[in-house]
Amino acid sequence: MSHGNKLIAKNSLILLLRLFVTSIFGLISTRIVIQSLGTSDYGLYALIGGIVVMLVFLNNVMMTSTYRFIAYELGANNVDRVNKIFNISLLIHLSIGVLIFILAESIGVYYVKSHLNVEPEKIKDAVFILRLSAYATIANVVSVPYQGLLVAKENFSATAKIEVFRSILGLIVALIILNYTGNRLRLYAILISFINFIPTCVFIAYCKKHYQDLVRWQLQKDKLKYKEMLGFSGWIMLGAAAGIAKNSGSALVVNSFFGTVLNASFGIANQVNNMVQMFSSSIGQAAIPQITKSYSGGDSDRTVTLTIYLSKYVFFIMLIPALPILLETEFILVLWLGELPPYAALLVQLIIINAMMDSLGGVGAIAQATGKIKYFQVIISTLSVLSLPIAYYLFKLNFLPPTIVAVFIATSVINLILSVILLKYIIKFDVKNYLHVVHKRILYVLLTLVWLFFAKEYFEEGWMRFVVVVFCSVMILIFSIYMVGLDQREKVVVASIYREFVVKKLKGVKK
Repeated sequence: MSHGNKLIAKNSLILLLRLFVTSIFGLISTRIVIQSLGTSDYGLYALIGGIVVMLVFLNNVMMTSTYRFIAYELGANNVDRVNKIFNISLLIHLSIGVLIFILAESIGVYYVKSHLNVEPEKIKDAVFILRLSAYATIANVVSVPYQGLLVAKENFSATAKIEVFRSILGLIVALIILNYTGNRLRLYAILISFINFIPTCVFIAYCKKHYQDLVRWQLQKDKLKYKEMLGFSGWIMLGAAAGIAKNSGSALVVNSFFGTVLNASFGIANQVNNMVQMFSSSIGQAAIPQITKSYSGGDSDRTVTLTIYLSKYVFFIMLIPALPILLETEFILVLWLGELPPYAALLVQLIIINAMMDSLGGVGAIAQATGKIKYFQVIISTLSVLSLPIAYYLFKLNFLPPTIVAVFIATSVINLILSVILLKYIIKFDVKNYLHVVHKRILYVLLTLVWLFFAKEYFEEGWMRFVVVVFCSVMILIFSIYMVGLDQREKVVVASIYREFVVKKLKGVKK
């Protein structure tokens, strides 16, 4: 493997280890928090958090823009321009922070007081949570240029340590509110906001120490570069808005029809979904800077190859945690949370399926690397946003809560088809090769797994079935991926990696 490919493998491992640790702490914390707050209050907190995310979607847009532009300059060996990009990004993010404050204190507070479907006595708590969450979010906004620099430099060991530290603090917060006798909801909001400030300070301090020349403040007056970054961000913004419509917007729609108890079900489903998605995003985060650098360095063949194989690997990595969860959803949720709110198990299954469909849209990484994202973003994002009013209309016709996720799945399928077609015109993407390498192999793997969903019904639900299903499904999946999911060249690479790392380590232990 080339140095770049080895770096992808190393960073993927770091991010997967980070995920393993943060997932354990996150799952334990969520169980304790739900027990402490109760289903309704947990649903309220999840809902208000969704409103804040809606206000801060600009932040997510600029995160993508920041590391894309920095990685592009690094790939083109324009190191002197990195500091310029960083300072432009920092000034833009300071402006976004001010905008979020204004929106939270005006539109956010107005919506909570006038339209939120909660008990009247909970309105003051909701406003309190909104403000604290918004302030913590503003702190995170300011840290985005620093995070973007670390991603572009592919320094994932630093970001992983910071995120593990934050997850440990989250567990401590959960234990604190468990033993608190006052207003647990407000205390939880205060403590969570506080621990969200800490990573911001660490990111800034780390970059000032290790990348002093790159983060040195200098006011930039290059209007064309501001225009270029904001223009790129403007098109990315459509994708972010679509994501908000499918997440936070769906929470508001569900709340208006079914109340905070169903918001709790969606909150639980999204928590599980986030864990599953982090498995796939670990590969994506590690590979995307290399895709951008390859393109800016003039290696278009490697750019396309990385993207195609990334789509397949992301899906397979996501399938490793997703398959056992899909097979034993209700047992896992009851084991984790105890009593379940309505539709929780079904929502978890549907949201995971939707996330797996979305993971195949990783081909968009090429479009971002090229900067030619206008039509790509307009068409794909518009379809995603339209799924929300469709779901709203179906709820008006008395459809059940899971209907909204079914609409999202249908939209994801259409978006996947359109993404590939658009890329063919943007960069002359080889659609036939993509279907052969990715979709055909994925189909082969899925066909070998279908029987598991029928076979498990022959055994009585309980611990024994759970252990057997989880172990056997993962082993069968790994075997299936190797046998029918990989081509001959990939099998040779896997075998060489096995000989280089596993066999040598075992021989070293024996000696």
